[in-house]
Order: sequence, then C-alpha cells, then structure tokens
Amino acid sequence: MLKYYKFVIGVVLLLSGNLVWGQSHLGVYSGLNFGNLLGDAPEDGYYYSLPGFTGGANLDVSINKILAVSVQPSFSQGGTSVYFKVAGKRELVDSIFIRLNYFSLPLLLKIESTNKHFYAIGGFEAAYLFSYSVYSGDKKLDEDLGISTFDLTAQFGAGYRFFLGLPRLYLELRYAQGIVNLTDRLNEENYIPRVKTSGFKFLVGIEFPLGKPSKQ
Repeated sequence: MLKYYKFVIGVVLLLSGNLVWGQSHLGVYSGLNFGNLLGDAPEDGYYYSLPGFTGGANLDVSINKILAVSVQPSFSQGGTSVYFKVAGKRELVDSIFIRLNYFSLPLLLKIESTNKHFYAIGGFEAAYLFSYSVYSGDKKLDEDLGISTFDLTAQFGAGYRFFLGLPRLYLELRYAQGIVNLTDRLNEENYIPRVKTSGFKFLVGIEFPLGKPSKQ
C-alpha cells in the first residue's frame, strides 16, 4: 500500500511540473457508499448492502482538453449486513451488521466531453482499514474477523457538472469492485470468509479552479 501512495504522489508531482493552473481544480465532496461483499458466505448466510458515509477532497489536473487525472484522499464507510436462513422460518433472520471504516486514496482518469459538463471516470483506489465493528441488532459483538488492513478496488463511473460561475457543482455515480480478498478464512470460521468489497457510490461535490480559469 505504501508503494501505491508513493506512486500517486509521484504522478501528482510529475504532472504539476507541466500543468496549467487554470486547467486544474480543487474541490470537496460527500455522499453515500452502498457497500457490500461478494464471494463466499457463511453457511445459510446472505450478504446485503449496508449504506455508509463517504467524503473527501479531489485535485483534478488536466492533461489535455478532454483528459484529467484526479487524486481524491477520502474517508469511506463500507461493510455489509448478513442475514441467515433458519429452518422453519420463511423470512431471513438473525442479522449481523459489519461496518468497515477506511481511509482511501483513489487515482482516477477522467474523460470529459468538450463542453466539460459530462465525464466518465475510471481507475484504482487503495484503502487502509483503520477500524471495524460487528453488531447483532443493537448489541456490539467482540469478534476478530481477521480482515486485511489493505484493500484495492477498481473504480468506474460517470458524472455531470453544473457551472455556477467559477465554482463547478458535480454529481457522480461510481461503481467499485474489489481486487483482493479481505479474508482467507473458511466458511465455518468467520462471518465473512473469502470475500471482496463491492458497491456503488453516489457523490455530490463542488470544485474551484486553481489560478486563472480557462475558457469553457
């Protein structure tokens, strides 16, 4: 993970040596992360999405008229809810809620329309797990899930900007798919055996030009 962070910093420094500040933007955003897990499930268990908060900052550095690199340090709540099938019950019961709290650093490429309103986005996000909690109803459980502190996901999405003079308001929908397993435990050993993260993010943000803005 440290190598990824060094790579991101190196990319920013390399681009900053040639960037035109009028073509770069700094902003903040927040939104909802509809996190889930994909992979092996505990016996008679099923994973369901568990919404959480996400928020951070973005630095967009233009490469040319339609391409920009975006670095977005952020906080993100992931996780899942686990429901179990019990003999004699028609509905899934005995829910377990697992909340994962990450500091993440996405490195993304934006492909923009010529009028800068619509854009597509893709890249990778490295994340550090600094805490997690497990609940059954309102009761917090003391469970060691053996979760890796490092996660790496691929990111894909699209957004739309609204120009408010110099500031730009944007709405973005992004999908994240985990590349590495969070755990390698067997089904009978853990609430979350071999699984990867996944989910959608809906983001709202505002960004400002750095230096003299370029013509739109």
